[in-house]
Amino acid sequence: MQKTIFGILPIFVFLCALSACKTDTNDACATDFDQLSLLSNIGNNIILPSYQKLAQEATDLDVAAVDFANSPSIGNLITLRNLFQGTWTTWQSASIFEFGPAETEELRTYMNNFPVFVTRLNDAITSGNYDLQTETYSYTRGFPALDYLLYGIANSDNDIVALYNTASDANNRKQYLKDVTALIKQKANAVYDTWKVSGANYLNTFTSTEGVANGKPISNLINQLNQTYELFKNNKIGTPISAKTGYVPILPANVEAYYSRQSLALALASVRANKAVFLGLYNNTDGVGLDDYLMATNASKGNEALHTVIINQYDAAISALVALDPSSLHDAINTDLNAVKTSYAAAQNQVVYLKTDMPSALCTSITYIDNVDDGD
Repeated sequence: MQKTIFGILPIFVFLCALSACKTDTNDACATDFDQLSLLSNIGNNIILPSYQKLAQEATDLDVAAVDFANSPSIGNLITLRNLFQGTWTTWQSASIFEFGPAETEELRTYMNNFPVFVTRLNDAITSGNYDLQTETYSYTRGFPALDYLLYGIANSDNDIVALYNTASDANNRKQYLKDVTALIKQKANAVYDTWKVSGANYLNTFTSTEGVANGKPISNLINQLNQTYELFKNNKIGTPISAKTGYVPILPANVEAYYSRQSLALALASVRANKAVFLGLYNNTDGVGLDDYLMATNASKGNEALHTVIINQYDAAISALVALDPSSLHDAINTDLNAVKTSYAAAQNQVVYLKTDMPSALCTSITYIDNVDDGD
């Protein structure tokens, strides 16, 4: 019997070699692609600068809010609005990276839950009794709250300034405004401080950890690229037109930036930032991105390379938004709903490529909690 086993063993080894027997250390998706070059580019050239810019602009925004509260005037209101719009636009890029420090700080829920709960916000101002760091006020803080406080509380700029100057609750309103910007500043700086080398240096963790398992940087990046894209598709476009309920009812007031009419500009900033991360693009420089990783796997969709399919669908989604007229998404919904539906469809068509095909090719899993009626 022992002799038989030894006789079979060389044959087994030979057959195993021919069939490339897998062990626990083998990677079914192994390529020669340098994962660390991807992480270095995304971390050093995209994520860290995005958080640095957000932290600086959030600090400047808070200073402008204090200046306006100390001396409400049309000039100070315009200055504050300009900084607000710039910071909100910067947020569209930084919002993609909701893992690690941003996940710990719950950055998205503090920065950009919309639409704003106006009644709750006004009640908080009237009473002067609120805690913006509790879930109760998660839709009365961040950029959407500023959108209302700087644009939506009256019909003219003069009337808005008067509400901060002479209204019976002017002091409470000024305090609320300052509390909102102070919290934006606090959260933005907390995340940046954790990422930067002179802080907790999460950048080193991100750029030095290979692998595609859940919780690894590449898995986190792919998950959050997907989730941010779906927030763009669903929250910015789909919800206001009730895309998941047969376009009934139409709710244009649920757009992002309803009061400042910046919804379309923010949607474009969001999808363009998403595409830039996929490409590894920074400062008009084509760095190592997920497109390069897909090329290394020779992933395809039909007769086309998968990375090309994804890039083309990004472009289709962007073009559909650019084609909307007027430039406010709220107004476009009211004047040309079919064009907005077309924009939503172009955005929706990308989901299967990003969420199913790319993770499959790169052996990553989608782990974030998703809507069951997502349509993908």
